Amino acid sequence: MTRSEPMCLTASLSATGAHPAGWRASTGAVWPIGRRFQEMARTAERGKLDAVLLGQPVAARASSGAGRTDSLRLDALPLLGSLIAATSRIGLGATWAVDFTEPYNVARVFATLDHLAGGRTAWIADLFGAADLGPFFGHARNVAQGDDYIERAREFIDLTRALWDSWEDEAFLLDKPSGRFADPDRVHPVHHAGRFFTVRGPLNVPRPVQGNPIVIQRDPGTDAGRRLAAETADVFLIASATPAEAYAVSREMRALAASHGRRTESLRILATIIPILGSTEAAARQTADALDAMVEPADADPLAALRFIGTAAQLVDLFATWHDGRCCDGFNILPAVLPNDLTEFVDTVIPLARSRSLVRAEYEGETLHEHLRLARPRSRYAA
Repeated sequence: MTRSEPMCLTASLSATGAHPAGWRASTGAVWPIGRRFQEMARTAERGKLDAVLLGQPVAARASSGAGRTDSLRLDALPLLGSLIAATSRIGLGATWAVDFTEPYNVARVFATLDHLAGGRTAWIADLFGAADLGPFFGHARNVAQGDDYIERAREFIDLTRALWDSWEDEAFLLDKPSGRFADPDRVHPVHHAGRFFTVRGPLNVPRPVQGNPIVIQRDPGTDAGRRLAAETADVFLIASATPAEAYAVSREMRALAASHGRRTESLRILATIIPILGSTEAAARQTADALDAMVEPADADPLAALRFIGTAAQLVDLFATWHDGRCCDGFNILPAVLPNDLTEFVDTVIPLARSRSLVRAEYEGETLHEHLRLARPRSRYAA
């Protein structure tokens, strides 16, 4: 039995692509790099994707010190801000690790960005920052690991949402004749003194357009991390190599979500995939082999993601099999070479998927919640 609703589709963007040799195969000038990202975001919007994601791990880190790998990573938050004006409908997600910041900072920045974007933002709550960013923050205290780390992340995310909710939607009266700016009964101080954080709210930014921006997490591969995501995430990115594996993870996550009192449809599960396309399967294989041949063994840092090599039609068949089999709600696309592979995906895969009603023909809503068919949350403090 096929599913009636379309797939969710996002694309993770970097300067040159998910493959370590992407920078060598990429066409067009990388600089000015800001314009390059804006053009890629517009391409994804032309394909009616739900969102583009920024700051996700893509290519290899420079391990050999020989300057052969693309190790440049723009800060995802100002980059998201630059894409707001370059796009009008597509969602925009940015990674911000929970390790080296505070809930008030995250709540304030994403509330601001969500207002500027008209309700199109997502916070990718990264639980891997200690490993990726720790060496660059020598002055920062060490963040607890194991169960303590998960409990800290849980308190962080819950407190961020509480700050987003601290102003109810109806709190701003702006009644000029009476001089009443806000209704104090609808403004809720967040006096929080927890195990890891102490905050005195409310937030000094109006409640975001979406109520809460979308919260995205990627699979940490641990039981504790998956329980946290089932409790707190709106979108969960999995790295499964087979439909059976994806189906098992999806069932586990939906059962965990239900155990927290959530409706299972309130959690979107996307499988991460790196597609390498060609006019024939042999041509796609040749492209993949050529990319792999440009990578030194010392620089190879493979991503935890499904790698697909084949034609656009074969990729759409895979989409249909996984989606109809309820293995996932859609896919997070990691183009191997940017902007080349994103453009090819939009121009060849999307029309075929649309002809089979797997993806939308047009945006029907304005916010990222609407794109993902997720209900806008009410403030936890609203009567």
